[in-house]
Amino acid sequence: MTPGQSAPSVSTGSLVAARYPLLVRTAGILIWLLSAVMVFVTIRHFVLGGELGQDSHAYWLAARSSELYRGVPGERDAYLYSPAFALAIKPLGLLPWPVFQVMWVVFEAVVAWWLVKPLRLRWAIPLFLLCLPELIVSNIYLLLSASAVLGLRRPSVWSFPILTKVTTGIGLLWFAFRGEWTRFLEGVAATALIVGVSYVVDPASWRDWLLFLIDNRSGTPDGSLSFVLRGIAALALVIVAARKGWPFLIAPAMVLASPVLTAIIPFTILAAVPRLLSLRSEGSRSGVRFRVGTRPTVERARRRR
Repeated sequence: MTPGQSAPSVSTGSLVAARYPLLVRTAGILIWLLSAVMVFVTIRHFVLGGELGQDSHAYWLAARSSELYRGVPGERDAYLYSPAFALAIKPLGLLPWPVFQVMWVVFEAVVAWWLVKPLRLRWAIPLFLLCLPELIVSNIYLLLSASAVLGLRRPSVWSFPILTKVTTGIGLLWFAFRGEWTRFLEGVAATALIVGVSYVVDPASWRDWLLFLIDNRSGTPDGSLSFVLRGIAALALVIVAARKGWPFLIAPAMVLASPVLTAIIPFTILAAVPRLLSLRSEGSRSGVRFRVGTRPTVERARRRR
């Protein structure tokens, strides 16, 4: 390293690996075993169980229909999200179902790989395999996971979680708890704008959605009390994340705030953690901006010297 040059940064993961090699190797073995179990469960339960495209089929039907809220939560092909989401994917409703499904899976797979890409392959591959149930069922949890990352740079992205799985939009409060009111209001304004435009296009569906939410206000499958307690815990995590500058806590907060937490698929949101861990703060404490960091390793740092 020449005089005047600053020492190259080394990733947290590399430092942990250097200090606790046995712990890291053990964790690696366990995550590979877990991913192998997940592949087996995915094939046996989700593929052979007939759940291929179970959730995305509801989106495809919603994109082709003018009556969105005919089903009830838990019923196959029931559409639960806001009319804005159905309007956004309406052009995709023109596609045949098999084409729609393939496109949905491929898109989510690309998102999943982008989320785990900051990790080395020996970690990225098993973590990607843990996302298989979500890819088979084809919900939107990987898109929510990506929203957690992108939403820290573009607050308007939080409109996606808010207008789909409403309570997972809790991450927008990150800006409020940091006192970044301009960025918080940016997210609120973007959501309001989308609602306003969508309402003008289809006001009847918005009224139907509000009635749908009221009619099904009794709670989530795991119980109303559980949902309230999970919501409180999620709020606490966002507060801690904002105060400490720990964006990686936003992903588990979104999991806790998820309307349904009776299955393994909502935990797919945790795929955001590698990207959230790679976010590095820049600027003052009152106006922190984040950028996605690179993946420097101990070996690279030595080569630069």
